Amino acid sequence: MYKSALLLLLMFFCAASVQAQKKSVKKQRDTVNTRGDTAAVLAPFKPKAEQRKEKVYHPDSTHSPHKAVLKSLAFPGLGQIYNHQYWKLPIVYGGFAGLGYSYYVAQTNYKIFLHVAQLQETGQNKLIDKDYQNVSSATIISYKDFYHRNRDLTIIGTVAFWGIQTIDAYIAAKFQHSYTMDNDLGFKIRPTMLSSPSYAYGGVVPGLKVTVRMK
Repeated sequence: MYKSALLLLLMFFCAASVQAQKKSVKKQRDTVNTRGDTAAVLAPFKPKAEQRKEKVYHPDSTHSPHKAVLKSLAFPGLGQIYNHQYWKLPIVYGGFAGLGYSYYVAQTNYKIFLHVAQLQETGQNKLIDKDYQNVSSATIISYKDFYHRNRDLTIIGTVAFWGIQTIDAYIAAKFQHSYTMDNDLGFKIRPTMLSSPSYAYGGVVPGLKVTVRMK
């Protein structure tokens, strides 16, 4: 009888100890969830690369398209600098450098052939450079007109290019001023092989593939 009572008492204490341990564990979990964020504790861990990027919008109401236009009209490239698009500067100055060189070549050759044509017209052939003494008057006039036309076209192209870079500065400034730009926009250029259809034979040619990613 004594042994049975002792065994029952021992079993009771064991059961009470297990129950107390369960309550202690539950209390600790509740304490952790109360002190911290429940979602942060229970949410599974994700690598940084798999975490979704939040959209970042940054329209700038203080960015003035009017200032961009005035700066571009005053001097080429200043509008692009104002828009912080420095990668466009080599395009702008490279274009003007090419137009300037074209004007120099056309103007130099136009003066040469104009001078020769004037000497031929006045009969002063002895004063003509030996490289042009045996060239006919019609050919000299043709070259003179050719370089004269190229010079005029270069001037028109320079004015047009000045206007194009001004329009580009205005559009870029307008986007920065009024529209939202987010970080989900992706732009990628990579080499690829393009099919080249033909009537008799087909083949592939190298090219560039442009991919624009938007979400």
